[in-house]
Amino acid sequence: MEVHRCRFVEYQPASINALDFTPASVKNTRLAVGRANGNIEIWDPTYNYRLEKTLPGGEDLSVESVVWAHQDVITNPDPEDGPEELAKELELLLQRPPRLFSSGLNPFIVEWDTTTMTAKKSCDSNGGAVWCLAVNSKGTRLAAGCEDGCIRMFDIADGNLEFIRSFEPQKGRVLSVAWAFNDEYIVSGGSDSAIRTWNPHTGRTIHRMTVAKNRKEQTLVWAVAALKGNTVVSGDSRGAVTFWDSKMGTVKQSIRAHGADVLCLAASKDGNQVFSAGVDRKITSFRRTTKKKNSEKSIDVVNDWINVGSRRYHWHDIRALALDERPKINSIVSGGVDVELVSCPAVEFPKLIQNRLPPFPHKYIVSMSKSHKLIMSAFFNSISLWKLGEAANIDTSSKHPALPEMVQPHQLALELKLKPDCNITSSAVSEDANWIAVSDVENVRLFKVNQGSEPGQLEVKKQRSFDKEFHAYLITHNAAPGAHHVLFTPGSDKLIVVTVESRILIVDLSSWEEGDFEVLREFGHHRGLDSEGNTTDDCAVATIVSLNVSSDGQWLATGDDKNRIHVFNLDNLKHHLKLPQASIPHTTLSFNDFRPNELCVVQATNAFYIYDVEHKRLTGWSNAHQNMSDSRLLEQRDRVRGVMYNPADKDKMILYGSTYLCQVDIQDKPIPKKLGKRKNSNNNSNEVAKSTSKSEEELHISISYQYQQILYAGFIGENQMVMIERPKFSVLENLPPSFYKAHFGA
Repeated sequence: MEVHRCRFVEYQPASINALDFTPASVKNTRLAVGRANGNIEIWDPTYNYRLEKTLPGGEDLSVESVVWAHQDVITNPDPEDGPEELAKELELLLQRPPRLFSSGLNPFIVEWDTTTMTAKKSCDSNGGAVWCLAVNSKGTRLAAGCEDGCIRMFDIADGNLEFIRSFEPQKGRVLSVAWAFNDEYIVSGGSDSAIRTWNPHTGRTIHRMTVAKNRKEQTLVWAVAALKGNTVVSGDSRGAVTFWDSKMGTVKQSIRAHGADVLCLAASKDGNQVFSAGVDRKITSFRRTTKKKNSEKSIDVVNDWINVGSRRYHWHDIRALALDERPKINSIVSGGVDVELVSCPAVEFPKLIQNRLPPFPHKYIVSMSKSHKLIMSAFFNSISLWKLGEAANIDTSSKHPALPEMVQPHQLALELKLKPDCNITSSAVSEDANWIAVSDVENVRLFKVNQGSEPGQLEVKKQRSFDKEFHAYLITHNAAPGAHHVLFTPGSDKLIVVTVESRILIVDLSSWEEGDFEVLREFGHHRGLDSEGNTTDDCAVATIVSLNVSSDGQWLATGDDKNRIHVFNLDNLKHHLKLPQASIPHTTLSFNDFRPNELCVVQATNAFYIYDVEHKRLTGWSNAHQNMSDSRLLEQRDRVRGVMYNPADKDKMILYGSTYLCQVDIQDKPIPKKLGKRKNSNNNSNEVAKSTSKSEEELHISISYQYQQILYAGFIGENQMVMIERPKFSVLENLPPSFYKAHFGA
């Protein structure tokens, strides 16, 4: 097989600055990950973690803090309401989705709409950069630590985001802030070597506690946490984790657990376990132990903290920790400068193995034109188009064939730079290599590709008539601009645009020479509408996360984050069917290149099924292989990123994750008819029959781990595979030097 093994896509993920799990009152737990490029990722921690969606940021909008809020109390109950009405009102309140807030190096606190993935509200703190945020246990108040040394309180009850008061100022910036578990006080750490506890109602200091410091140098208190049992924990720039008595304002215990700055802390709800991490790349766990101390008058109970153990999972500074110790999740998640999320079981830490999550988004980094051998890669606000090279033929008959010589190397054909504030959400190149479509949350751009003046070079021209027509359509239909997904049909005659409001628009490209880009049809099925635009029973608006077009251009499949999968007929521009809604979320949709009616739906467990969309039923192969619990594919830690089909072997398909390729034989073999029951004295015959029927249901798969950190894989011809990788060392070599401490004799 000829493999174009490409490493020219130099995608550099941003470092992780903030992590937060949704509160316990939220039914479906999610993890928010704030990155230095302004992006916020939403991860689903069930089924070994999967990236659900990414909220795009902007240039120089680094996320320094991210928090979820979920109100679980009625703030202004009606005096006339009885207990039943209040219980119903509270139940409706708890069914609302959680709210997501972020802050960064600008003075604004931003609330995000996680469905449209755009900013919903913002509020100026009037105190410079907002370094830290904390929400109280009821989800009604937000505390923000600012550059000017003040903590500012905001009212976030009942959908508000309004300033209430500013606390007493302190010298130096506020680096960390946390609420007590019962909202009795707020604790903060600053750049002036001090930890303060505050009265949230008056904004006045209760206690000021000073950490140890070196001569002529302030100690930075990077992290604080408040626990049950009147205990405050702090992590500072000397590498010390200190436990304080919040009532007396005195030190209980100080442990020098780290060799450098402690940047983050995470504490369990019961207050018996604390995790710390920082610049020395080490995650350390502490547990509370109880001892009885006999004195002359009484028996005193003394709480001591012990260092349970530590692990180094990262290559660089750890900047954020998030803990969810509930049995269903049971995770301590860490992230930092080395761009990778690492999840470990929290209760058993440090005994069990860690799970490293791939730092690359699942979709739209790479798209391909098979017939023209063009690869397009999208970055933050730029696009590169590469022409694949060619190699000399090699003698495969020899025992030790040499590596082929490059006749023509990979060539950069086009580089397109957009405005600095454009954060690309999706991009696509058409199969005939005549069109490039690019979208962000504010615009959809269409470019016509032409041959350049120099051989092998390409040029683009923006289609301004498309901009006018598209914007006119959006204004007429009162629709928001921008898009989450763009995709061309294989015939390059239609462009599919999925807007931020989950409208699916089909744009005709066939009359482009006359400057006509008509929107042929709009589908609103993911917005709770039917084909006529009427509201249906299932009226929830959801974010479309997957879409795919069949190779003959007849079918379009779309899936959203509520696991609703719809199939549309692009020939008659009508809704065709909605697939049965499964309990396990899907990760990938893919039509078979050679049997265009067959849609492969891959689930979050890595199990998959193949659906015949024309006849509205599972295929014979999928019916025979409904139970995949024994498959090795389900044992893989990484989720499936995509599916590809080799034209040389049409009865097989290859599923790929970040670290593996898995080939599956999907040939529909006839199942032998089972004869009627017959009494047989030989019991062994029943066992033989069981084993043969089991072998018929077994998946014929083979898994390869030859390629690592796969961004994209696909076939451009028979036995011609394109493999685009981004090795981990290529990402790490672009990072600044990490902390190093010389050891004696090392």
